[in-house]
Amino acid sequence: MSRASSAKRSTILSCCILLLAACGGRRRAEPAPLPGQTGTTLGTLPAASVVELEVAGAQPSDTTVTAQAGIPRTVVVRHGFPDNAVFAEVRFDSLAFSGGSDVTITVRPLPGLYGVTIETSHPFATATLTFHYAVHFLAPAEARVTHGSNIAFERTLAIGRLDAEQVTFITSHRPATDLLRAEITQSGTYLVGAPR
Repeated sequence: MSRASSAKRSTILSCCILLLAACGGRRRAEPAPLPGQTGTTLGTLPAASVVELEVAGAQPSDTTVTAQAGIPRTVVVRHGFPDNAVFAEVRFDSLAFSGGSDVTITVRPLPGLYGVTIETSHPFATATLTFHYAVHFLAPAEARVTHGSNIAFERTLAIGRLDAEQVTFITSHRPATDLLRAEITQSGTYLVGAPR
């Protein structure tokens, strides 16, 4: 091999190393961190003081299943045709229901809102309720007025339990973008909202 060809190879190799170093030196933009928990300090508010998250698209249907106590069960509620996107999930672990009898679980979506009424034939110890709002998120016009933007409204959202015209917010988490999750300990009506 000639001295000229050796020098040429060395130059090409050096250029490749520099290019690789330059590429490795740039970092990909990291996604914004997900907000942690929400709802912890909101307490109990009159229902009239809460802006509820509305739902667009096909209304989800009531879902009823029969489960056996002692066996984990997840009830998935979906929007209607054409997309069949997940609306909400209620997950019961193996310790949720005592005894070995069958349990009837019904999840009824609240019309026009991100909310559900959960009914069970036996009381449960704990369950995980998750709302999925990536596709059908609809912030009411009032939310943009009171919070400034859809994004600001979304960051304030939490899951609350509706009782006698009052909403008691519970600790809610965002396990991923456009998901809101909370642990619940009883049947009842739960909705996604933020203070006015």
